[in-house]
Amino acid sequence: MIRRFVQPPALDRWDDYFEPGEVLLWQGAPEPGPHSYIGTIALSAFGLPFLIAGLTTAAMGLGQLLGMNGVADLGLGLFMTAFSIPFLGAGAGMTIGSWLYAFNGHKFTRYALTNKRAYLATSFFKHSLTTYVIAPDDVITLTQGKLDTVRFKTVHDRDSDGDKTTQKIGFDNIKDGQEVYAMIRQIQREAQ
Repeated sequence: MIRRFVQPPALDRWDDYFEPGEVLLWQGAPEPGPHSYIGTIALSAFGLPFLIAGLTTAAMGLGQLLGMNGVADLGLGLFMTAFSIPFLGAGAGMTIGSWLYAFNGHKFTRYALTNKRAYLATSFFKHSLTTYVIAPDDVITLTQGKLDTVRFKTVHDRDSDGDKTTQKIGFDNIKDGQEVYAMIRQIQREAQ
């Protein structure tokens, strides 16, 4: 059951999605392993109190059930055990789940670049494919480090509160960032 939800994206044939005249130039995926220890540690630290509260409440509820002397103890024990479930779920998700995703997130993302568009395929709970046309006026950035990140699109939107949000789209944590950056710049020049 769980496997159905966290299936890595199938190695689709990218050309199934191409328009006429579109040619695959590059394909890849993020490199394995956690890439942002700070974010993962922060989320784990935030989730730890929830996990501790859930475990404590569950232990108290189960203790109440095991040592019950009547219907009142049964009711209180069931209530406390049931009350602990959301805290256990949230705490485990933030502490354990964040580390599991950090070490396995690369399995759920695939990238492709053609002579016209960039493709991002993800498959964690559902399979999705997003395409971005490489336009001449897009700001292309390359961030180099142990691994590279190439950003090629900036999307401005409004959230549910009406606040303006900005999202930078790109290929994260790839080995050959300089090569991909050069290809995207070439696509831009040819699109003018």
